[in-house]
Amino acid sequence: MNFVTISTLPKKIIFPVLCCLLLFCSFSVIAQSSNYWSRNFNEESSLLSGAVVGGGAGPAAIYYNPAGIGEIDESKLTINASLFSLELFNASNVWGDGKDLNTMRIIVVPRFISYMLQPQQNKKWNLEVAFLSNENFKVEDINNVDDLKDVLENIPGKERYNANYRYDNDFSDYWVGAGGSYKINPNLILGTSMFVTTRTLRYSYMVDIEAGTPVKNLNSDPNFKTAKFTNIEYLKFNNYRLLWKFGLLYKTDKMSYGLNITTPSFNAYADGKRVMRKRSQSNITNPETGEPVTDYLISDFAEVKDMHVNYKNPLSIAAGLSWQNNNDKSLFLTLEYFFGLDPYKMVEGNEKYEIANDNPLLKEAYKEWLTYVWGAKPVINGAIGYRWIAKENLTVMTGFRTDFNYRKNLNYSPYIESKTVKGFTIDRYHFTGGLTAHVLGQDLMAGLQYSFGIEKNQQQFINLTDYVEFDPETGRALQGNPKNNVTSLSNSLSIYFGATFNFGKSE
Repeated sequence: MNFVTISTLPKKIIFPVLCCLLLFCSFSVIAQSSNYWSRNFNEESSLLSGAVVGGGAGPAAIYYNPAGIGEIDESKLTINASLFSLELFNASNVWGDGKDLNTMRIIVVPRFISYMLQPQQNKKWNLEVAFLSNENFKVEDINNVDDLKDVLENIPGKERYNANYRYDNDFSDYWVGAGGSYKINPNLILGTSMFVTTRTLRYSYMVDIEAGTPVKNLNSDPNFKTAKFTNIEYLKFNNYRLLWKFGLLYKTDKMSYGLNITTPSFNAYADGKRVMRKRSQSNITNPETGEPVTDYLISDFAEVKDMHVNYKNPLSIAAGLSWQNNNDKSLFLTLEYFFGLDPYKMVEGNEKYEIANDNPLLKEAYKEWLTYVWGAKPVINGAIGYRWIAKENLTVMTGFRTDFNYRKNLNYSPYIESKTVKGFTIDRYHFTGGLTAHVLGQDLMAGLQYSFGIEKNQQQFINLTDYVEFDPETGRALQGNPKNNVTSLSNSLSIYFGATFNFGKSE
């Protein structure tokens, strides 16, 4: 077997390779979680909104349909990076009426590097290696509620109600892969690719509530006590997985048809594993009986060998077609069906303590205290793209795609929803456009993407505005019953640039 060393590569590609590696080491990216089509690889496939399973994917063929690798007729190095990305996210009433979550980010977003090889000795084969950022999502919020209100049953007058809360959800999904295609005949191409994916999650959720008589001098009442409720969650892991793609591309004079099958992912390894959950309650009185409610402290922690991680990807099937008119205008259509994932244990931690509680309202929540569940509904997404040659060496592309959320209204049975990572389930819609210029034998691409999503009537994380000391029906202390009045609104605009360096066009 012959191995290619860096010294054998054309000298003119070494500098771009080093530049793109430095670029990827420098920045992080953002997208929307629980959506399969939020990705944007920032080259011609992105300008066409990903409607390229039936051809025209360019270097992104290794992802969309590996049979499309066979469309190249020269070796290519592709580097893509956003020049600018602005994301605005607002979720109203998340922590209670008027207690909103707002984020704004302005970032640089590198997304995609690939090298496509067209072997001169066997032109039926084409090969490609690629590194890509499939998803990267981050939302964080920290704030508090500080009121004076008569909330405690056994203390006359108003008490100080102080609640501090924090939410941090940081998820990334990076892929490294290799693929190849083989031309059966001038019309039919088969292809396959294999990826190693790295899914990293850093999640924390904290609510700490105290209520007690406000005092100016802390020494005035040495027996001063407060009613308390605390809920803390922390989860961290890296999950390495394997998956494969199998593609077919059939081309005629004006039409091209594509099919791509993506296998479910297979668990390979996990590290960086830690999980912790704590919930406590003290000095709470039942307003119906006037009797104290049982105090409790439930806390556990697991890591490394005491923790199992299995963050699955579903089977999906994509089909697409492209139609070309007189070599200057092309229409692209793609549909992809993602199969569902029955609710499953994404994280399992071995509990150190046997947890028991006499309150029947809480027993179910205490089972498998260090377990987090996940799942996905079946969804189908569609994309349409249009490309036309405006003039020699200048091509304009535009597109639209849906991006439906796979956890929206998901039934987690036989598990309970409180066992999952808290998040937002928003259907999104992406509009893309830009142009490609062929300059001095190389391809330069520039474009933008606008994404929009809104979702109403979602449930609050917690209700910290309509709070009571204790609700006997739900067992909740120092909070109100969560309402379904959260409206999530997401807007983002990305301006990006890409370059493809072409080497040695085939004869």
